[in-house]
Amino acid sequence: MKLIRKGKVKDIYETNNNTLIFSFSNRISAFDVILNDEIPYKGKVLCDFALYWFKILKGKNHFRRRVDTDKIEVGKLNMIPIECVVRSYLYGSLYTRYLQNSIEISGTEEYFANNDLQLASKLPGLVFDPTTKSDQHDKPLSETQILKNRLLNETELMQLKKQSLDLFEQVNTIVSDSGFILSDIKFEFGKDPITGEIILGDSIGPDEFRIWNKGDYQVGHIQDSYDKQILRDWLEGIGFRKEVEKCNNNRLEPNIPKLPKEIIEKISQRYVDAYERITRSTFSRLD
Repeated sequence: MKLIRKGKVKDIYETNNNTLIFSFSNRISAFDVILNDEIPYKGKVLCDFALYWFKILKGKNHFRRRVDTDKIEVGKLNMIPIECVVRSYLYGSLYTRYLQNSIEISGTEEYFANNDLQLASKLPGLVFDPTTKSDQHDKPLSETQILKNRLLNETELMQLKKQSLDLFEQVNTIVSDSGFILSDIKFEFGKDPITGEIILGDSIGPDEFRIWNKGDYQVGHIQDSYDKQILRDWLEGIGFRKEVEKCNNNRLEPNIPKLPKEIIEKISQRYVDAYERITRSTFSRLD
């Protein structure tokens, strides 16, 4: 196998069979910085989740087989350079853009013109909010920009949007039955190199969606997320986010802090809890 891409959380290898191997690691990143500490079992949870979603979701995807505890084999696709984010709540970067009055999403103008919207408000409908696909920092990408930059034609864009919204509904049904609220999720798609058909690619797990406990949800407040939000909150509390922004502006490398043992353990358990509740199966730490 040949390593062709080392990402923030997974490595991608090329095989001799015209396929790729996704190797899910225990690495964790925040604010586009890979931290030095790893999260036990994270790679296996992500691998188990990918296996679960690829098998249960309706529609074509590039999954082939599992090859190891933390590795799957997938078919090669000509990946579309767009991250298809679907949102159900006003949260995260969408809320930041709302405060900055910088949202460009067709059909939402009237809703976001309201100056009294609260953090974590339920949106009036699902919002398709694509972004660029970058190793550094993803940026919002309007449907007009997608067409203008010829990333897709209009038919392809409508298909991508429809598939994203449909997949959200499928994931949401399962997540909701598990006692979670699905706030938002990110999908990636690619074109079959032979047929040109657009199918689901990449993987789906806690690094791609944001979920909250139904019983803990409170509009107007920061929500307790079952992902790496615990890490983001801790890092923000010690000023690391501001340091990263300052370093980015000056093209410097930030000093990466050592994570407390309790933060590492809590994040690890959150990933496991999310897997067990959603899949209704026991996570094995022994495989």
